[in-house]
Amino acid sequence: MEYKKEDVLFFPRVWLYARTGSGHRSVAEQQLKELREWATCNGYCVVGQSCECAKANSFWRPGLFSMLRAVRRGDVDTVAVTRLSRFAVHKSKLCHILSVLQKNGVVIHTCNCQLKYDLYLHGLDRVLVG
Repeated sequence: MEYKKEDVLFFPRVWLYARTGSGHRSVAEQQLKELREWATCNGYCVVGQSCECAKANSFWRPGLFSMLRAVRRGDVDTVAVTRLSRFAVHKSKLCHILSVLQKNGVVIHTCNCQLKYDLYLHGLDRVLVG
């Protein structure tokens, strides 16, 4: 029997994503700790996490690829990051990642600042549908 989210007790599935460009893994691990605390306090079920030490413009980012694969499979309801810049700093790359999340009905949560403000900082506040 197949259940719909709205018909059953639902614990949203979240993927935690952390990245640092500094090369200090402890920075990314601290981001994950903050994200885990947020997920626990808000009743989310953590289904995956990625922790990377890579520059934002680096092509090879296995953690980001894993998260996007889970999103496309429908295994994730929410993706949590400390800031949108953890995904990418270039507007075109960030827009692509956010559009993949949006097309798959995935909610984005930023822990360190308001999502609307973060979108505004990247010039995407009027690009994506709210």
